[in-house]
Amino acid sequence: MKKRPFFALFTALFLFLSLLSPAQAAPARDMQRNEITLTLEMQTLVNLALGAAVLEDIPALSEEEMPSQGYVESVMALGLYSMALPYAGEDFWQNKATLSQSQLSDYYGMLFARGEYILPEAPLFPGASRKNDSLSFDLSPLKDNPVIGAHIYSTAFDGEQVTLLCDLFTCYGDFAQDPQLLPEDALTWLCNARMTLHYAPETPFGYTVSSFSLSDTYLDGMIHEWQVIENTEFEYSVTLPAIFGLAEDAPACMVWQTADGEATLTIQAQENMAGDYDAVLQNFLQDSVMQLTENRDFSLFTAVGNGQYELHLIPEGINWHYTLTLSFPPERQAEFTLYAEFICNSLTAWGAANG
Repeated sequence: MKKRPFFALFTALFLFLSLLSPAQAAPARDMQRNEITLTLEMQTLVNLALGAAVLEDIPALSEEEMPSQGYVESVMALGLYSMALPYAGEDFWQNKATLSQSQLSDYYGMLFARGEYILPEAPLFPGASRKNDSLSFDLSPLKDNPVIGAHIYSTAFDGEQVTLLCDLFTCYGDFAQDPQLLPEDALTWLCNARMTLHYAPETPFGYTVSSFSLSDTYLDGMIHEWQVIENTEFEYSVTLPAIFGLAEDAPACMVWQTADGEATLTIQAQENMAGDYDAVLQNFLQDSVMQLTENRDFSLFTAVGNGQYELHLIPEGINWHYTLTLSFPPERQAEFTLYAEFICNSLTAWGAANG
């Protein structure tokens, strides 16, 4: 698809910000499945649609549902403010925009898969007002809000619709970036989102919004405030969410729990009696039905089930085999598997590292 001119400035700014690589970059979930090419246009649409959902506190939009007036106005306001929607008025530089019924209808068609734009008698977006057959936006309230970005980690395409899974994050600045190019202390992981986009190659974004649903807010998305644990007797360190408190302090089997007791994390260190990596793996496979992921380069494998996660680290030249298990409420599967990835990457056996 040919890129529309109004993306040029947005693209240039995005790429410029992406070059500012910080010393301590924020971690993000690895891509799990990708059946399409992720484009800047798609990323922009996802950021706008889900960012407005967060700002308007709208947890879901179903396939059969028409987007609400307040939500539509919020998506358009974010699009104008971020320069993702075309606008040539001089008042933009005063954080204002006035749009005709025709312009608003064009925007709606760019953004949404169903329905058409109806000019409201009374706008709901703060600072917006109707003047005859036009709508005027005061975009200045958006300056005080954090930017909401979406880290897409899974896509599935059926020929008509793309289903996306992503972690939403907040940061302060003019434009959302790749979270891995932001300083760790500059963003907060907010929630998970499932989204469907209708394939619409004739539109500027290439897709239009069909539906979405947001998870509950993550309990501990400020990664820079997590706790660093060091076990000197069994020679490892790990970074854990701050919501976990130490429940059992036996060095060979340390246990942490959340205050409500709904999530438990255990790290066991035992002599590597089973032998090498393959022996430990085969022993695990005899009893487990969880989904397995191997990372032989770092001498570890992980397994995920409903409400559970397990990691085995069998480093060469180390006397111990480490097992980390995490149990959590199944309804928070997306949240705790995100935490698990960060925990896995932080687990270090002194003398050997896994990430």
